[in-house]
Amino acid sequence: MTKRISALILCLAMLAGVLAGCGGSKSTDDKGSYIAMYLTDEIYNFDPADAYYNTDAVNVLGLMYETLFTLTSSGKIKNALAQSYKTFTDENGEFAMEITLRPTSWSNGTYALTANDCLFAWKRLLNPENGYAAASLLFDVKNARAYNQGWISVEALGIEVVEQQVVRITFEDNVDVNAFLLNLTNVATAPILEAAAKKNADWAKKASTLITSGPFKMAKITYAVAEDENGRDRRVQDDYALDIDGNQKRNSNTGEIIVTNYKVQKVMSFILERNPYYYRDTERDKLDKYVTPYRIVVDCTMSDEELLEEYQNEHLFYIGSIPLSLRNDSFVAQKAKVTDALSTFICALNEEAEINGEKLFANPHVRRALSLALDREAIAEAVVYAEAATALVGPAVFEKGTSGSFRKTGGDILSATADLSAARDELAQSGFNAANFPFTLKVASYDEVHIVMANLMADAWKELGFNVTVEEVETIQNNDDRVESDQVTVDTNVCDDLFVESIQRKKYEAIVYDLNAFAPTAYSMLSGFAFGFSGAAMDAETTEYTLNAHNTGYNSAEYNKLMEAIYFIPYYSKMEANPDPALFESDDPDPDQNPNPYLGFGLDNHADYVELYNMITEVYAKYGITPTNKSNKWAAQKATLLHEAEKLLLEDMPVIPVVFNKNATITNTKFLSNTKGNYYIPAYFQKTKLKNGWKYTYVFYKFPASKNWDYFGLKEEPKD
Repeated sequence: MTKRISALILCLAMLAGVLAGCGGSKSTDDKGSYIAMYLTDEIYNFDPADAYYNTDAVNVLGLMYETLFTLTSSGKIKNALAQSYKTFTDENGEFAMEITLRPTSWSNGTYALTANDCLFAWKRLLNPENGYAAASLLFDVKNARAYNQGWISVEALGIEVVEQQVVRITFEDNVDVNAFLLNLTNVATAPILEAAAKKNADWAKKASTLITSGPFKMAKITYAVAEDENGRDRRVQDDYALDIDGNQKRNSNTGEIIVTNYKVQKVMSFILERNPYYYRDTERDKLDKYVTPYRIVVDCTMSDEELLEEYQNEHLFYIGSIPLSLRNDSFVAQKAKVTDALSTFICALNEEAEINGEKLFANPHVRRALSLALDREAIAEAVVYAEAATALVGPAVFEKGTSGSFRKTGGDILSATADLSAARDELAQSGFNAANFPFTLKVASYDEVHIVMANLMADAWKELGFNVTVEEVETIQNNDDRVESDQVTVDTNVCDDLFVESIQRKKYEAIVYDLNAFAPTAYSMLSGFAFGFSGAAMDAETTEYTLNAHNTGYNSAEYNKLMEAIYFIPYYSKMEANPDPALFESDDPDPDQNPNPYLGFGLDNHADYVELYNMITEVYAKYGITPTNKSNKWAAQKATLLHEAEKLLLEDMPVIPVVFNKNATITNTKFLSNTKGNYYIPAYFQKTKLKNGWKYTYVFYKFPASKNWDYFGLKEEPKD
């Protein structure tokens, strides 16, 4: 039976006397009630900039990192870490914003959270060496695009610290302020502690190095090596172990990349614990003033049957991700609360992958054939909490600003049911004989819902004549070298997620995952498919800066035009049709010393500028966009072009949308109160309370070493 995760929250609201002075430690003096929950599947990386391939993982990250602004479940932007903000025109005549942060500290209590942490996180997000797709959220910042594309140095970025708690953002020009604030509601833009992230490449995988700013911190992660049916360590092959310089390990004699077998390793448990420094004055405030729960204890060993039994026996009070085998259970169906998630389950097709000597997926007819063969409605019904994806952008994404539905306005682009006849026609036009091109469809081994959908997709494609192998990609013991105390070591207490590495290294033919919206905007889902908007500008082989296409290799000139036209809507009305060529003659990379006013956009020569300007002019004329400097007009104009971009993208089909994801949760409201979430996550738990919670204190207080229901209701620590 598939192992499951149960999450247990320890609430200490009623025990202020016991808690006084304990400072959030993990000692058993922190007696309190445990709220048993099931949260999600296994998570192997808690980096907010790099964990967007699984919707359930995003729901957990939202508990650990505080964003500058938050988006309520009703779609209202509110201050979070930001105490206030103001916009103004600075002394240089440039449009700017200053954000003042609320006083708070990082979860280790050693560092105050300051404007420097925002600066570091945003520079990190834009760094071309990192290749973060969420980088485009910050492209309105002055010189952000140029830095992300390797044109200028990070020092030229329009972000600076003006006081310890004040960060100033200088924009390329006037911007839609609310649109920018909306981008800052996403956890990908949350502050990161530089001292933690720069010290260890695996900082976000290990409790001792994972320092967070949100209501919860990571207290412990426990791993175990998976065994085969004979009780032996299960192993898989990997060829991407890194040396201390970050290069692939090679044989010192032959220079060949080292390929070896590594132990398959899985998360057994992890514990999220109240961050006692979250906005709290440790001298004056009660320990639970801002965060009521003490711990979220995640147990990865429960079967589906055990999970339901625990809930029905009132040992479990919240289910945040309903296991597949329980989704058609009548009891579960009656209790489930279902909402639209900000993600679409997709299949990415690698256009550069050679299959029997041919780049099969570089042919758009093949890609369209695979899409047409899918019965999305049947796939959605099989996993219950999903909706057939009739486009790429889902129903929870706003049309403009924080209003309307992009999907409702755009309507259906794809059919919910299969059309095998049309699929065969497309395949015939490709000139490929499906029988000659077997391919592999990769899926995360720890996501049973994705595995079921992957197999249904493979079955559909076999109807077209393809031989499709579904490969469940494992997680292994970390195999990368690092230097610690002047010694080269390999930390096996963290995992390498080979599935995520397959995406990042483009080591796949076809692969399925959740495409999560970085913000509830169509731009955040669509921009990454355009050349120059993918976030990656460094060639992995040559380590030289070069513009890169989307991870699939998709590079459409027409799509690139649309995305550039969308991006330039706030700026176009002030641009010159044919500026003085002399402005572009300087080769000084410092924008302060370079007279080129367009350098921040990555436009360093006159010819490229004129070509881009004419291209955008053509797009605006084609779709009836009247350039304006009035910011209240821009959202509607962008929406018009984004709908066109989505239609073009799905005509080319570099990725195949399969289902729109849903969040489905169950809450025992008889015992549990205040589990409200925000627009991104279904439950926040910051002020969650459990009726008679003290009775659960000693059941789990030694977890993960033990849990014992004989201790239920005890008022003193058991002698044994």
